[in-house]
Amino acid sequence: MDLTKEEQQFLESYYDLFQNEPGILDILSIEEKNELRNEIRANIEKSILDEEPSVSKIRFINRRYIKTAIAAAILTGIVFSLLFFYHSGTKVTNTEFVAAKPLEGKSKLQENKMIVAHQKENRVIFLPDGSKVILSPGSKLNYPSSFDGMGKREVFLNGQAFFDIKHNASRLFIVHTGKLETIVLGTAFNIKAIRGEKEITVTVTRGKVKVKDQLKILGTITPNQQITYNKEKATSVMKIVDANSFLDWQNQDLFIDNLTLSEAAKILEDQFKIKIIIKDSSIREQRFTATFPKDEKLEQALKSISIFNGVTYTYNNDKSEVIINNQKPKL
Repeated sequence: MDLTKEEQQFLESYYDLFQNEPGILDILSIEEKNELRNEIRANIEKSILDEEPSVSKIRFINRRYIKTAIAAAILTGIVFSLLFFYHSGTKVTNTEFVAAKPLEGKSKLQENKMIVAHQKENRVIFLPDGSKVILSPGSKLNYPSSFDGMGKREVFLNGQAFFDIKHNASRLFIVHTGKLETIVLGTAFNIKAIRGEKEITVTVTRGKVKVKDQLKILGTITPNQQITYNKEKATSVMKIVDANSFLDWQNQDLFIDNLTLSEAAKILEDQFKIKIIIKDSSIREQRFTATFPKDEKLEQALKSISIFNGVTYTYNNDKSEVIINNQKPKL
């Protein structure tokens, strides 16, 4: 991509900011610094290109102010650079973006992704296999960009999350939380593994999961059962609980980032117990970003989605059914 002289100077001024950060750059070799510089530039240019109008891009970004777009892209570059440190095996200090450990057995063509939830909002993620994860504020999830070629699906959690896993009998799904592994085929469950707390809890709402530490299997639990693991004593307790009482944390504002219209529809279906039908296949993969307040009604959520994606909807209350149509005329 060709930049104007002014934009080039703007980028260079931000590169210079990195040179003034000895806590980060002093640990890198000259070769690594050059590689990082190139990676950041490529990521910035990609972010700017993503501003071009397209039904597959994120909505509501103002294209008129190129400097603002570049500045915003710098933030993405900073996050990317921290992930680069992690993937290259270099230890990063004084940052919350360091993941628990790399995913083993992944293809060289695959990349790790790490999602960090906002401090005030829950965040929803759809994994490469279609499984849904809701992260509580401040929690982190590390996972591969694809599960293709892997014998099992593995993710690493730091914090609290609710998992709704797609069934796959030939490929186990494993959540790593410190010394614990939670192993499932297809189910829904909650894990609370917050740094600094003495216990890790696994609570099942649907299906069956097996929980083990580095030495032994702690137990297999089914709906409304829970295993609590003491990290200091390496002991566990299994008990019967009301699983729903451990999901109250989900009743917070929900942040969705770069999700497709189909993925957003699944969220609303689960939350409001309705059926959403997207009539036009051409709009199902449209992506957008938004925040749904915790007390937002169905009609408000549908209006937001319609505005962001340029679509219309009809709601049949008797059938608890929503039909979404593309309001743009077909050429």
